[in-house]
Amino acid sequence: MKLYTVPHSPYGARVCAQIKLKNLPVEVLPPPEPLRSEGFLKRFALGKVPILELDDGRYLGESWAILEYLEEIGGEIPSLIPKDALARGKMRELARYADLHLAPNALFPLFKSVLAGEAVTASTLDALHTELAKGERLIAARGSLAERALDLGDIALAPSVLYLFLLLEGLGKKEILADFPAFSGWWEGMDRIPEIRETLQGVSTAFRAFAGSRATA
Repeated sequence: MKLYTVPHSPYGARVCAQIKLKNLPVEVLPPPEPLRSEGFLKRFALGKVPILELDDGRYLGESWAILEYLEEIGGEIPSLIPKDALARGKMRELARYADLHLAPNALFPLFKSVLAGEAVTASTLDALHTELAKGERLIAARGSLAERALDLGDIALAPSVLYLFLLLEGLGKKEILADFPAFSGWWEGMDRIPEIRETLQGVSTAFRAFAGSRATA
């Protein structure tokens, strides 16, 4: 199988982390057509990365769909989907928080401002604080990674949190989780997992190159 993504994609990073954790036989490649080109849009229904190409030539898009698919076919060691129904629900709740709360309400506005060279407004920072408070409550209720197994919800959230650090570091706001002890402890726990740390370091390097190229364009 092949995974098409770009190095700075937080959504592609989710799948890359899973591939590393489970040692899956998936080759990670750049898209075979330029992003947003007519050829790309014709070939891939949703028009964005990541995209998983199966061995028979069929495609699957959307990072969460890919994560669950690879988990179903990729064996149980390590299992990244809990066996308990409520724990599976909590896993998906955390992923939905990342995609439907943190990203649109805080991450995307921050990304747009920073890459455009615009000042980050107080309302954007207030929205970020609100979303991080939601995450604090969710993570505190789930328990620390020392008390439970890593799952796909954690993997879905981690690259988005990394992007917050990357976007805010130029503003001197490196301690964005300082007011959120459960969230901060979770982040430290994720950083102790070698496959997660390696994946996020690659995203950090790629993002800085991407942001620098935009600044000099």
